[in-house]
Amino acid sequence: MSVGYVFGEAAPVPVIAAAKLGVPPARCIVVEDAPAGVEAAHRAGMRAIGVRSSHATLPADRVVHTLDELPDDAFDRLLHDHMLSGEGD
Repeated sequence: MSVGYVFGEAAPVPVIAAAKLGVPPARCIVVEDAPAGVEAAHRAGMRAIGVRSSHATLPADRVVHTLDELPDDAFDRLLHDHMLSGEGD
């Protein structure tokens, strides 16, 4: 897991975090509360969980009001579904 912001970097934070961790983008899930962050995750080939804050809608793979709403296996299921879809090659 990587959390944080990287200022002054040309690449989006999710891409930088995945590279630093040595994890392929298809095995990453980004948790975001902003549409731009969700879109950056998708452009990088990652899945996204959207947490509603001030945005009425989020283009995420799964949207919740709080992370407490996620079942214990939500991340595993999201990665599994992504791999089955053929997008996670």
